[in-house]
Amino acid sequence: MNGLKNGVVGYEATSLEVAGRSGVGQYTARLLEALIERADGWSYRLLSSRRLCGAVPRGVLQPADLRFPNKTVWMQVILPMMLSRLRLPLCHFTNFLAPLKSPCPYLVTIHDMSLYTHAEMHTRKSLWSVRSLLPGVAKRADAIVAVSESARRDIVSVLKVPADKVRVIHEAAGEEYRPIECRGDLERVTNAYELQDPFILSVGTIEPRKNLERLLAAYSDLRQAGRREKLLLVGQLGWKYHGVLREIDRLALRNCIRILGYVPDADLPAIYNLASVLAFPSLYEGFGLPVLEAMACGTPVLTSNCSSLPEIAGDAAVLVDPRSHDSIFEGLRRMLIDPGLREHLRAAGLRRAAQFSWAKAAAETTQLYESAICG
Repeated sequence: MNGLKNGVVGYEATSLEVAGRSGVGQYTARLLEALIERADGWSYRLLSSRRLCGAVPRGVLQPADLRFPNKTVWMQVILPMMLSRLRLPLCHFTNFLAPLKSPCPYLVTIHDMSLYTHAEMHTRKSLWSVRSLLPGVAKRADAIVAVSESARRDIVSVLKVPADKVRVIHEAAGEEYRPIECRGDLERVTNAYELQDPFILSVGTIEPRKNLERLLAAYSDLRQAGRREKLLLVGQLGWKYHGVLREIDRLALRNCIRILGYVPDADLPAIYNLASVLAFPSLYEGFGLPVLEAMACGTPVLTSNCSSLPEIAGDAAVLVDPRSHDSIFEGLRRMLIDPGLREHLRAAGLRRAAQFSWAKAAAETTQLYESAICG
């Protein structure tokens, strides 16, 4: 392991500063845990603008006890001064951005290009703060991590970086996402969230990119066709979530839809296990982690036929046109009326999810660290 053996890598952890972890937060935490689990003599210096939420994993050097309010100023001004003092051989920035004037080599994970390809689905603040910096960050990075081949193509196309500079390293479902045989574990979650009725599950931040308004239209058609499954929405309220609430009222679905909001990681595997199907008709994903999480739990999956989602799902999901609520309706209808199809998807999904692992992601990431340091 040459240059990095028994060395220290800087690891950006700003996405772990909040309690409800987004997809980027899950990536940052899961990859860090897998890197530590390798026990290969490397140490990780966490870099964050304020105290992290929750326990800091064992085996890392904790970040300084900072409380810097502006992340952009922290990353572009304060952090380069810290890195100069720390003299780290390499840093890994896990959430799109890095210091434009970094005193050390760095990798950056760019999860998707939706700020460019689907700009209308982001706030002006996000567009300004990320799009103004990302081209410079990508140009100066020693290597870029993409979480799917689809994301890699978009990064190369949009940011005009050399294709060989971008390495695909897939995410994975955590080990706790698995079929649950213990009836007591399922009953605890069933009772805690009042999930006695069969339900269709949707997991993800409630925001325009997740395409929930078309899912609601498809679900309304299912109700009119006689289906009586509930629709369960799991995820934090995000940007422009009011449109989803208005659509629920317009379609008179208030009595058959549950919005649980953020659900702790400890309960989510059981909710996947209890669901009849996962509906994930997102308009654009760099990876689409709920697809693998559901598959790893044995839950049949419906997802979109665009962006990274066919790449991740393979032949183990029903793929639909996310811009057609009729396509979403027909896909869900087929799954709900055909127990043989659901059983086929369950078996295929378990096999597909097993092809991805955080241990593999960590091994590929450390290889990239080594290449970045040793040239």
